Amino acid sequence: MRTIIPGPPGTGKTHTLVNKYLHHELFNLKTDPKKIAYITFSKAATKEARSRITQRFPGFEFDYISTMHAMGTRALDIDTPTQLLNGKNWNGFKNFSVVCKDMSFENHESESGYRNYKNQYMKIIEYARAKQIDVLESATELELDIHIDDNLLLQIEQDLKDYKEFYNMYEFSDMLNKFVEKDLSPSLDVVFLDEAQDLNPLQWKMFYYIEAQCKRSYIAGDDDQAIYAFQGASPSEFINLRGVIDAQTQSVRVPRAVHKVALSILEHIEERLEKQWQPREDEGQVIDHLDLPDIDLSEGNWLILTRTNDQMKPIVEHLHDTGHRFNCKFNDLLPNDLLEAINIWDRLNKGASISGEEVELLYSFLTKKDIKHSFKGKAYNQIDSVDLNQLRHEHGLLASGDWTILNMSDAQHAYIESLVASGEDLSKPARIKVSTIHSVKGEECDNVILFTDLENIIYEAAQVNKDTEHRLFFVGVTRAKNKLYITNQGSEYQYNIGEDI
Repeated sequence: MRTIIPGPPGTGKTHTLVNKYLHHELFNLKTDPKKIAYITFSKAATKEARSRITQRFPGFEFDYISTMHAMGTRALDIDTPTQLLNGKNWNGFKNFSVVCKDMSFENHESESGYRNYKNQYMKIIEYARAKQIDVLESATELELDIHIDDNLLLQIEQDLKDYKEFYNMYEFSDMLNKFVEKDLSPSLDVVFLDEAQDLNPLQWKMFYYIEAQCKRSYIAGDDDQAIYAFQGASPSEFINLRGVIDAQTQSVRVPRAVHKVALSILEHIEERLEKQWQPREDEGQVIDHLDLPDIDLSEGNWLILTRTNDQMKPIVEHLHDTGHRFNCKFNDLLPNDLLEAINIWDRLNKGASISGEEVELLYSFLTKKDIKHSFKGKAYNQIDSVDLNQLRHEHGLLASGDWTILNMSDAQHAYIESLVASGEDLSKPARIKVSTIHSVKGEECDNVILFTDLENIIYEAAQVNKDTEHRLFFVGVTRAKNKLYITNQGSEYQYNIGEDI
C-alpha cells in the first residue's frame, strides 16, 4: 500500500511523514523500528530527518534513516577510504587508463546527492548513469558547449568499468546500482521517502526495488519544486505516481503577498500536478525595484539568492565593504572552516572537549611554533574526545591565547576583529546567508532578497525547457516568511516573475 503526500511549500510534508505516518506505524501498527527505512536524497535532509525522528520518538532505535548512497555503501560493505573512486584514489585509475592519464577527476557532491565533475566527459557519464541512458544519448541531451569525441567518451566509460571490476573499486553510482543488482535490500516492512520530486531515474530504480520488499510506503514531495533537471531528475515520475493521496494544503510559511507572487509563477508551468494551496494569515510584503545598497540589512535574518555562483561575488564584496557578517561559500574573509576553528578554540578554552575531527581542523590553523617539534601526530579518527589539558600533554599543543593565535591572513584578521568589535557573536549563526536558489531548497527565512538575473547560456536553455526555470524561481520566492525583495544586477537577461520566458 502506497500513500502519497503532495504539498506546496511550507505545508509540512516532512512533519506529516514523521508525526502522522511514522507515529501510526510505531504506535498503532506496532511496526518494529528496525524494519522501517526513512530515505532522503541528501545528507542535509537525512540529518534533519534524523533529528526530528529521534526527538519525536526517544528510545526507539532506527537502523535505516539514511541517504540512498549510505544505504548502498553499508549493504555492499564498501571501505570508502580504499575502495571508493574519489580524491587521491583516482590516481590508480589514471595510471590504468592511457587516455585518462592527464585528466582531472575533481568532483563534489551536490544537494541532490549527484556528483558534479569538472571533467566534461565524466559529467556526461554521470548524467547517463543518473538518467539510465546511453552515454552518447547523454552527450546529446546535455548539449555541452565543447566538442565531445564520441570514441574517447566510450573508451573512458569502458576503462572505468574494467578498472572497477579488476580492482574491486566503486563509484558513487555503483552504491545504488549494485544494491539493486545484488539484491541487497534489508528485511523491511515500511519505507518512507521525502523530497521525492528530486530523485533521478537511478534513485527511483533503487527506491522501487526497496518498496517492492515492503508492505507499505509513504512518499512526500512537490513537483513544483523539482529543480534538479540538470542532474537527471524529472518531476514526471512523482506526478504520475499512483496511490492513496493525502494532500497537504495549508502553508505555515508563505504569507498572502508572497503567495500571490508564487501563484503567478505556477500559472506558467505546463507539466504539473494541480494542488490546493492556502497561504498563512499574515499579509507579508513584496518589495521590488530596490538595489542591494538601498536595503537595510542591519537587523533581522536574511537570505540573499542568486541564479548562479558567479552572481554571488559582487554581493559578497558589498557585504565585506559594509562590514556585515554573512554565510557564503565565497566568503574568503571568514570561510566556514576558519569560523569553525575559532569556535572550537573558544570552546576548548571554556573547558569543553572536542572530537578528533575537530582536533584535525584546529591543528590545520596552527603553525609549527604552536605544536611541539617532537609531536609526530596521531590518527585523528582514533580520538573520541579530548580537552585542552590533554591536547597539551598528549598531542603536542603549545598555543595559548584568544582566537588571534590561529593562522590567517591580515585581511581575515582585520575583518574578524571588526566583527568582534561591533559585538558580533561568532558562536551564533550569521544573520545573513548568500546562496544560489539550488542550495537552499527546504530552507526558509524572514527576509528574502531574490536576484532575477539570467546568464545568456541559461536564458537560451530556458527557451527550450521553460518549466525548469519557472520551478527554480518558484522555489526562490517561497523561501520568504515575511518580506520578499525582488531585484537584479542589471544583466541583459532577466527572469520576469509572473511572465512567460
